[in-house]
Amino acid sequence: MRLNPLFQDGAVLQHGKTLPVWGETLPGTVVKGELAGSETFSRSSRTGAFTLYFPALPPGGPFELRVTAEGAPAGEEIVLRDILIGDVWLASGQSNMEYPLNASQVWWGGADPEGEPLARQQERKFLSLVPPEAEEFRFFTVERCASGAPEDRVRGVWRRMTPENAGDCSAAAAWFGLFLRQKIRIPVGLVVSSWGGTIAEAWTSLNGLAAEPVTKKTAQQVFDSRKKHDSCVVRENIDITRCAAVQPDPGNAGIEKGWAEPGFDDSSWKEMTIPGSWIAQDIAGNGAVWVRRSFDLPPGWAGEDLIFRTGGIDKHDIAYVNGVEVGRTGKNLECDHWNSERRYPVPGKLTASGKVTVAVRGFSFIYDGSFSGNWKLIRVSDGAEFPLVGVWKAAAEFDRGLVNIRKDSGTFGTGNPNTPGILFDGMIRPLLPCALRGVIWYQGESNSRNYWEYEAVLKRMIADWRFFFLAPDLPFFMVQLAGDRGAFGFQRYSDWAALREAQRRIAETTPGVFMASAVDRGEELNIHPQDKESVGYRLAQSALHHVYGDEKTVPSGPMILAAEKEGDSVRLTFRYSEGLTLKDGPQAFYLSADGKEFFPADSAVVENDTVLIRASAVPSPAEVRYAWADFPPTVLYNAAALPASPFKISVL
Repeated sequence: MRLNPLFQDGAVLQHGKTLPVWGETLPGTVVKGELAGSETFSRSSRTGAFTLYFPALPPGGPFELRVTAEGAPAGEEIVLRDILIGDVWLASGQSNMEYPLNASQVWWGGADPEGEPLARQQERKFLSLVPPEAEEFRFFTVERCASGAPEDRVRGVWRRMTPENAGDCSAAAAWFGLFLRQKIRIPVGLVVSSWGGTIAEAWTSLNGLAAEPVTKKTAQQVFDSRKKHDSCVVRENIDITRCAAVQPDPGNAGIEKGWAEPGFDDSSWKEMTIPGSWIAQDIAGNGAVWVRRSFDLPPGWAGEDLIFRTGGIDKHDIAYVNGVEVGRTGKNLECDHWNSERRYPVPGKLTASGKVTVAVRGFSFIYDGSFSGNWKLIRVSDGAEFPLVGVWKAAAEFDRGLVNIRKDSGTFGTGNPNTPGILFDGMIRPLLPCALRGVIWYQGESNSRNYWEYEAVLKRMIADWRFFFLAPDLPFFMVQLAGDRGAFGFQRYSDWAALREAQRRIAETTPGVFMASAVDRGEELNIHPQDKESVGYRLAQSALHHVYGDEKTVPSGPMILAAEKEGDSVRLTFRYSEGLTLKDGPQAFYLSADGKEFFPADSAVVENDTVLIRASAVPSPAEVRYAWADFPPTVLYNAAALPASPFKISVL
């Protein structure tokens, strides 16, 4: 006889709910379970599988869990010790949930740079707080599994949250659990099941995806791929060249056409906003896209040595100044540079006239194609900056359409964690039907490439989990994405802003789903911001309010309710707006008369926990957007010091 490894010495089990405990023994055997003064019985199936259901138990422990197979040979009894009954939370998502408490050593190579990193400061703070809680605060990290088969046994070990163990736990989950434990004073157990760089579709069952219109075709491709031998072969690192649509760069035809030259006539080219995705702005699909911009340097800059700086360019690029190449990044089919800053030297002899044309050729063979970050020229002599964000001219050198490995069945299967359904089968299914208090979820970065589907996809995943965990009202708390890719006031085509809006709508329209925003906790050009204490705190505040009934705890920053026209101004009303405060000016608010061209607000004034905004350039506003950029300014907070969620809303 054996139990699912989720049940072992030191486990934390859920209080107040029917409590399933499952395992395997001989077929047709009566199995008895004893826990905390309760006993229950089950009969094993023809294959030997059994599930014991204990009645709802109060918090407490430590207890013994005893499971006995009736009439079985001597020794067919399992006794587990040090079992606690408390609250069990599932923590899942991608790298920002996986990011461990000891990230300053594990993720950044161990050596602290000058000025102790925030991650290390927060780790030391956590370790100073946790010892009094460690006995009744534990975690279980699910071992990664992308086997491509429906698993029924999880791998992992329950560990006390001691200073010796805590560094290995998810930082966001650890802080969340600590803040909860300090308030609710019952045992807390965290089950962490996460994998960096993964999409929500991978965490959803294939049957669930097949029932969702936007993912039905993808689910069918996975079903079809299972007929092929290759889908069952272990591939630790998926070779993107297996995708037939992935093709290398055929060569730089644009340079032969004079597209880098200052005198080239680009008047027929489209306009593109940088930073931004050329795919999202309908310039082209995957392929090669050029952008150009001509301008005069500031007085005194002519002939000075400069640096041309950008954020990540997805995937490769070649940069030119006045027709001369100044730098390039990426070759062949490398995927390593999509989020890496570029810094290309520009010799003074290239800018002696004071007139400059910058041209950049971007090449993307799969996923998104984008020019990201805070583009600028930097004067070497004194570090002065000349901004280059805004509208550029753009043209496609060649267009291969949308190439997406997730929709190519030739790459689906064993070893590919972004195969739809694979992480549900490998890292969620073996937890079923574990009794849970709720779920915390930090994910979305990898779905920004198909942000227009995310609302439907995540709603389907939530419904899927609620069905399989036998908990139709299972509370679900997600983290709204932190800022990344460079600081800007407004980006109409920001895919991250659009994904945050999808997260806001999910929380707004799905019962039992809530959101804690991390939009103001980001770090420029760092997709893994170090401040996980704030993330855990905000998740805990929301859970304390919505799950534990603490009405005094404010669960969220201001959430937009309505935008109403008042003359040539717009009044914004919010939920959770008590003590509404503008920490800076109106620069995060943008208005539009047609939903296409946006102008910054001239003024923003707090009045009775509402905000009155006005833009002189938009006398008849039809739409308002707030904090609409990859890394936006965040100026609006409530009395609990929680940030307003970014939003877009039509004016009534």
